[in-house]
Parts: sequence; structure tokens; C-alpha cells
Amino acid sequence: MDLSTLADALQTSEAARLMKSEPWLYPFVNFAHILAIALLFGAILPLDLRLMGLWRSIPLAELKRILVPISAFGLLLAISTGILMISVKASEYLAMPVMQAKLALVGLGILNALALRIVPAWRLLAQVDSRGTISRFRWAGFLSAAIWVAAIGCGRAIGYL
Repeated sequence: MDLSTLADALQTSEAARLMKSEPWLYPFVNFAHILAIALLFGAILPLDLRLMGLWRSIPLAELKRILVPISAFGLLLAISTGILMISVKASEYLAMPVMQAKLALVGLGILNALALRIVPAWRLLAQVDSRGTISRFRWAGFLSAAIWVAAIGCGRAIGYL
């Protein structure tokens, strides 16, 4: 499915009609999107910094147990609210290079997180002393932080272009 077909489907959806017809709905969804980004980034940045080697006295397994579900919830909420907001002017938004960059960055952020999940050391964190870090974790943390900062920057730029 190409972007114009996707844009047409979004713009003609019942969700788009509802977003346009209810004056309170778009601001509420926008607020939920900002809250979702706060949950995602607020959880993922401390985990990324820990992966990079900060706070070595705190076991990585403990942070993972707490922060991964919060960031995953934030991501799912951000995606769902983002789709709702895009649906209002999908053709216009999806044609914007900054929106395309944001979507690509979100995809890269998800791929980076999924790639980390297949690292055997990640799966074994609860069974070992996880107060250290390894090169793969450092790179994953650095990439994640950079990707999500860039995605947030692109998202903010959308409102000004």
C-alpha cells in the first residue's frame, strides 16, 4: 500500500470524521499523544542511559522490569493517538518530509528495541548480576536515545511547517 492510498483510507475513516466533527476530541487526543510521548521517552531515556553505563550500581534487570512495560505502553498510546491526529489531514501530513522522517525514526526505534530483545544477554538479565553493561547494550542505548530525540524533534517540527 502506498502513502496516497493509506492517506485516503485514513481521511475517509470513521475516526477521521469523528475527529473533525467533535470539537473537544482533537485537543484531547493531542494531549493523550503528548502524555504518551512523555511515558515513552520518560521511561526509555533512563533505561538507555543505564544501558550506556550510567548508574551501574542499579541492576539492569530491575530497571528493565519496570521501564520496558511503561515505554511499551507509551509507544502503543503514541502510535494510536498519532494515527488519529494524522487522519484529520492524512494527505497533507504524510506528504511532509518531516512526517516521513518521524515515521521512519519511530520504525527504527522499534527495530532497535526488538533487536535488543534477541540478544541472549538481554534475555538472561534476571539470572545474572546485571550491574554492568556490554558493548551491544551501550550501542543499543545510544541509538535508542538518539532515535527517540530525533523522532520527538521531527514531531515538534510538524506543527511549524
